[in-house]
Amino acid sequence: MTVMLENEHIRVCINEHGAELSEIILKKTGANYLWSGDAKYWGRHAPVLFPTVGKLKNDEYFIDGKRYSMHQHGFARDMDFEVEEKQRTRAVFVLKSDSETKKAYPFEFVLKIAYTLFENTIETAYTVENPNSQEMPFGIGAHPAFSTQLQVGDEYDDYVVEITGQKSRRFLPLNAEGLFDLDKATEKDLFEINVSRETFSNDAIVFCNDGAPVEVVLKSKKHNHQVKMTSDDTLALGIWSCYPKDGQYVCLEPWWSIADTADTTQDFRKKYGIKTLAPNETFNASFKIAIK
Repeated sequence: MTVMLENEHIRVCINEHGAELSEIILKKTGANYLWSGDAKYWGRHAPVLFPTVGKLKNDEYFIDGKRYSMHQHGFARDMDFEVEEKQRTRAVFVLKSDSETKKAYPFEFVLKIAYTLFENTIETAYTVENPNSQEMPFGIGAHPAFSTQLQVGDEYDDYVVEITGQKSRRFLPLNAEGLFDLDKATEKDLFEINVSRETFSNDAIVFCNDGAPVEVVLKSKKHNHQVKMTSDDTLALGIWSCYPKDGQYVCLEPWWSIADTADTTQDFRKKYGIKTLAPNETFNASFKIAIK
């Protein structure tokens, strides 16, 4: 099932499966600013990443000495959410732990995703609740893919990514296993990334944001249409597109945790960048997507 939100400026569609954005339409042009989800290239639009972001070493981890298995980016993106609230410009989706989730992640949890429209902007707000009697480690992040065909005749190489905010960020390289090699992290002054296939030949471009505000824009060099993603407190920012395939999209990904590091002990409670909630505590985070 699909939930539709709209105001005078934009129309948004969200799938109950994964609580995933599937369309962001600018009404005055009819253009969809999200990637189509063509499975030939990448069959998703904007998955939520929970309860882990990125890859776990060998797709496994340990809690209190017990081994668990979980695929990259966690399981929430592949589960059906319930619609808790639905208004014209706002909807809230809820996922709760059950016997199946506990096979991969041994905690009770409540994950809520709220989508709210403001003029030409959509805000995505995450709420994670810990109803356990013990601390709950978790990861969460977003993976929205934006179209590089915002106007007829657009080419992939017509686009550029601009990053504003702090001048220098720590670049986190991924190794061949998809794990972060912190020993090779470098400081980079980066304001602009030209979009090309070779740009993503070494997988995602990831910067440690250390909880600072971030603003990143995907725009054409040939016209004024663009997507702007902003967030106040991300741990990291991922920028990714398929390589060497020819999918016409670029992902701008705000993360509040990251993939395993190359030197991981695989103890999930000690995972680099992990979030931890005390019993009955709640975590909140959000980001905004503005289109024009």
